[in-house]
Amino acid sequence: MISHILAFLAVAIIIAVTPGPDFVLITKNTLKYNNQSGRATAYGVATSHVIFATASVLGLTSIIAKSIVLFQVIKYAGAAYLIYLGIKALIAKKKQPQDQDTASISANIPKSTGNLQNSYFQGMASTLLNPKALIFYISLLPQFIDLNGNVALQSIILAGLFTLVVLSWFLIYVFFLTYIGSWFKKPSVEWIFDKITGTTLVSLGLAVALEKK
Repeated sequence: MISHILAFLAVAIIIAVTPGPDFVLITKNTLKYNNQSGRATAYGVATSHVIFATASVLGLTSIIAKSIVLFQVIKYAGAAYLIYLGIKALIAKKKQPQDQDTASISANIPKSTGNLQNSYFQGMASTLLNPKALIFYISLLPQFIDLNGNVALQSIILAGLFTLVVLSWFLIYVFFLTYIGSWFKKPSVEWIFDKITGTTLVSLGLAVALEKK
């Protein structure tokens, strides 16, 4: 079991640090808002993995995998959500100098609960609607389970470790992003950043939609 866990951790770290929709959203929310929004997004991602892990132990993920309709619904809903977030970022207007002054004055004021909840929801939705996350629990995780042992317990342990790895990585990433966050508050830089993240999210959404199962 120990050898399986070590091998799984190596794979989990590689998967966690590989950029994807979650990575883009956490980058966007941290740099556009603040580290609280970035952490909220990361917690949303972790919550989705807990949901996936629970569903995997109960056998629900395999049911979804066997249902072409359910899998396609998740796939296209996820693609549509990423494209929506991307378009929203693309059409964001460039801040005027007076807007920047207002932002500077309120820089030390905590973000509203609504904004944190929105960031949390974005993180959770992007992962729950990501077919690759579903495939991970269906096909990759079972490869590290010893069928001669307690399968359910091993599933819980491995899924829990993966969630911790993902959450730890994103929290560390948010921590480092806060050091360059002030530079991104410049109106021109923020506008360009919106276009880059918007284009990236739309591209990821289209990639998910066009990807064959």
